[in-house]
Amino acid sequence: MKIFMSHSSRQKLFVKELRRHLPTSVGLWIDERELRVGAAIEEELESAVRQACDFFVLVVDRNANESDWVKKEITWALQREKDSGNTFLLPIVVEPEAWESADTRIRSRKFLTLTDFTDENIAAVGRSLTSEIFDWLSARLSAENTLSPGQLERKSNAELLKTADQLTGDLADKIKLALLPFRSSNPAGLDDFAALLRERGVEISDAQELYDVLDRLNGMHLLNGVEFDEDFVFLSRENFDYKASLNTDTKKRIARIAAQGITSGSTLALDGGSSVLTLVKVIARRLRMGTLSDLDVITNSVPAAFALLDELSHMGAGDRDRSARLFMLGGYARPTSLTTVPIGYAAARREIEDPTPSFDRVLELTGPIDIAFLGANGVYGSEGLGTRNPYETAAKRWMLENALSRVVLVDPTKLEIPQQVPFASFDDGLRIITGHSDDHTQQIERFRALLDGTSSTLEVVR
Repeated sequence: MKIFMSHSSRQKLFVKELRRHLPTSVGLWIDERELRVGAAIEEELESAVRQACDFFVLVVDRNANESDWVKKEITWALQREKDSGNTFLLPIVVEPEAWESADTRIRSRKFLTLTDFTDENIAAVGRSLTSEIFDWLSARLSAENTLSPGQLERKSNAELLKTADQLTGDLADKIKLALLPFRSSNPAGLDDFAALLRERGVEISDAQELYDVLDRLNGMHLLNGVEFDEDFVFLSRENFDYKASLNTDTKKRIARIAAQGITSGSTLALDGGSSVLTLVKVIARRLRMGTLSDLDVITNSVPAAFALLDELSHMGAGDRDRSARLFMLGGYARPTSLTTVPIGYAAARREIEDPTPSFDRVLELTGPIDIAFLGANGVYGSEGLGTRNPYETAAKRWMLENALSRVVLVDPTKLEIPQQVPFASFDDGLRIITGHSDDHTQQIERFRALLDGTSSTLEVVR
């Protein structure tokens, strides 16, 4: 599906941010991306509005009201509506006062409103826009009774396939989330796991049906890292892609709170993991907007490094630019965690050379770490936080030991998952940030009790 975004140049940043909050099946037609060098601009724009796109979204502000290009695009969109008999133009108002002076041909329409440019409100507009678009698509499909039976069946099947893909992905995510506590040492029996899924709203009647579902999802490559047979199921490998797809809204809320402590001129240490990567995206956005600068960033995360370097490249930063400097901790890059670990791990050596001297060389250039941001896979007994792999702990411990402030970002599903290797003690003065979840209230309170009498704190973000 393609949406034409009609907007003034002042709203280009909003449009780019809105793109992040729409389903991956929805693409945006944005002139600076879609227009080819040498193209006849007016012809290309008219063709895009009248033929190439499924919906036309008008971003209303004072500048759009005064733009001759926007007026032309509205005319083409209204003609498209007249020709097709379907609603095509959907307004988003970003300046309420501008709606009163908007094009009189559209002022009677229902519109979406952006109250401010926070990520939370842009996300809300993205959700509302998605809902409106799919409501209109559903209405179109129901109204197309003039199509021949064959045409209607083909169109209905296409919509059914889209819905089926979404439902299948959602089911796989729910299963992966429920599997997080179960490993080879404590596998879940299929009957027990089916009961657990039913408690979470997944209608699985018995072990045989669950096995059939797992077999089907596995054949679609939606359960990578999951092992199962007719009796048991467990998570054998918690790779990065697996974790990154879970609890995305919770991670965004956590990241927004964590980012409030970052100021220009800071030295940051960024651990691997999907929760910290969500924070990195907030940092990249603030660099782009100019509200952060002069950062030194130390990381062992390949995705975090890429996200920051990609943003700096788009900004045109050079080696001497002081928007941000990036330092990567060297070693072997693990494909499961997408982090670097000591180089000896690649040779499967039992004795791994201590990497901290090479890490310390970075501090000679950056100075002390102001804030270390770390993720956690779960708890180590009642003493602290842990991970599954001892080779992941070297960088984590080094970051903790050299940071003035230590922040741990962890989604609530991890708060009771036992881990074999400790990397942080609750006496390390950790600021632990998690997200509120009605399904995990008891886990959160039990975890909070572990912090009593320690120097660590827990913040629960709603």
